Amino acid sequence: MLVRIVLYNQIFRFAVKDRKDISMKGKITKELLSAGEDLLGWYEGSKRTFPWRNTDDPYRIWISEVMLQQTQTSRAADYYLRWMELFPTLEDLARATEEGVLKAWEGLGYYGRAKNLLRAARLLAEEGRDTLPSELHALLSLPGVGTYTAAAVASIAFGLAVPALDANAKRVFARLTDLELPVDRAEGEEILRNFMGGMMPRQKPGDFNQAVMDLGATVCLSVTPSCPLCPLRKVCLSAERKTIPQRPVFSQRKKSASIEGQLWVLKSEGMVCLRRRPSKGLWADFEEFPWSAPPLEERVLPFPPPAPGFFSSLGRVRSSFTRWRLTLEVLLFEGKAGADFAPSQARWVEGRELETLPLPGPSRKARELLFAKGVISVR
Repeated sequence: MLVRIVLYNQIFRFAVKDRKDISMKGKITKELLSAGEDLLGWYEGSKRTFPWRNTDDPYRIWISEVMLQQTQTSRAADYYLRWMELFPTLEDLARATEEGVLKAWEGLGYYGRAKNLLRAARLLAEEGRDTLPSELHALLSLPGVGTYTAAAVASIAFGLAVPALDANAKRVFARLTDLELPVDRAEGEEILRNFMGGMMPRQKPGDFNQAVMDLGATVCLSVTPSCPLCPLRKVCLSAERKTIPQRPVFSQRKKSASIEGQLWVLKSEGMVCLRRRPSKGLWADFEEFPWSAPPLEERVLPFPPPAPGFFSSLGRVRSSFTRWRLTLEVLLFEGKAGADFAPSQARWVEGRELETLPLPGPSRKARELLFAKGVISVR
């Protein structure tokens, strides 16, 4: 108890506004210690149902947490169930091919996550493990496992009292503390992580982390929070000070830029042409339809645009990532391979193979256009 009180005294100096707040720190700390239990009680009656919440298997929890990064929970659930049909255990994933893993991941984006899952599974298999390690430092040493993922797996699967600070948790605790510092900077994150860890009941840390996630996703919303329904409203400084709309604070973000370009579908004798991307950078090592949209994508590979001829536009595809909003016009050019155009570092594939290949977002959407319009078929 003494350790927690000291912790709160250290943290609240970043949130207090005046001497009245400073004199209340002891009282607030006592209330916060019981507020964690209130949150667990709320979670028992209000928790959302997901397939990964029906297991204590560290492997399955790990997969779900990686999928949930940058992905809505409703969408991740379908991918999770399909993944578990293909790779139900760590050993199954370790034996999988990279192409098979990327195909299973197709549509979730940020494909480096899938590659890191495979790398980690193979490393663990080489060590003779059939599940993930239970030590936090060992989890953090795995490819692609950062602070949040390690904390989530450690707490949910192994019962370690480690706070998992995701976007929902940042919003909840930035409002509880009325934090004026940016939550996307190291100092703000450290304050919130320490605060969350001090408030966390040691008996059910995994449930506590998931309760915070659910609270941020269903009650403590960004724009329209339902404060009267919040189990933490009595200890929320932002609610008391009426600063909810101003919390959390973010550092200045770069505005996303809109760019346009072309994606070329080169067709010859029922086949289409794909190029392979460089081994580093955006969509590394993926095959795709050639495209160009300066300054995001110059002609990185030696792939000349089709010679002037008959083009037909199939429509437009859109994709968003990092700070770019990309729109590509899909242009179909039919000719004879090696005569009308001779692509370099590329290959020709039939419809049957094209259907099975993992493709980056724009090329995947272009593929859907090709099949929908009957430009290419699966024989």
